Formats: sequence, structure tokens, C-alpha cells
Amino acid sequence: MPGAEEGPFKQASNFSVATAEARNLRDLRNRKYGQPIYVSSDHPLARKGQTATWEKFNVRLAVVKFLDGVVLGYDPADLLLPTCFENARPVFEIRTCQSCRAPFTLTQQEVEEKQEPTRCPACLEF
Repeated sequence: MPGAEEGPFKQASNFSVATAEARNLRDLRNRKYGQPIYVSSDHPLARKGQTATWEKFNVRLAVVKFLDGVVLGYDPADLLLPTCFENARPVFEIRTCQSCRAPFTLTQQEVEEKQEPTRCPACLEF
């Protein structure tokens, strides 16, 4: 059943965008079926850098559907949220951490600031 959730996560009324607290699907607590996401992992089948929509989720696996109809499972931490929506389309501002080389998405506030972060949130904690 589309929109049915497992675990402590509930449905959101609108699609989510990246925030300082939640930049990927794993961190997001309120999810909506069809949430646009960006695949930051190249496993499986070399889909890295493509956009898809979230179909089903449990804590360890997120099932996503690509525009060509392919449905694959990913670690929710590898699925980045959009920076914002423009004309009802998701916009992804993705950067690569200078320390660990991991991709991360920018928040709308970071895009508007004069200087964008060069390190991912995980590296900033150290």
C-alpha cells in the first residue's frame, strides 16, 4: 500500500528538502511517498548521480523508483534530499567533501550564503 510506513516514521504532508539536521533519507523523520531523492552511491547498477523517488523504506533499506521504471534498494544514507523545489521540480545542489570525498547536499540557507561549506556535516563534527 503506497504511503504505509514501518517503524517510528510517519507520513509528511509535503515533500522534504535538506536541512542542517536532515540531508538524506535516513535522517529524515517525516517521509512522504514519492519523495524525490538523489542517489549518491554507485551501487547497484551504476545509478550514481541519478534522481528517483522513494517508494518504500525500512531502517536499513530504501526502495526507490527511477524515471525509466527500474526499482532498486539503497542504504537510506546514500539518498540525498533536494535543496529546494522550483516550479514544483526538485533542485539538487550537491557538493563533494574536501576531507572524505563523500557527496552531500546543500541546504537552501547554505546556497544563499556567500560562502558554501567545503566539508560534509560528519567531517565538520571532528
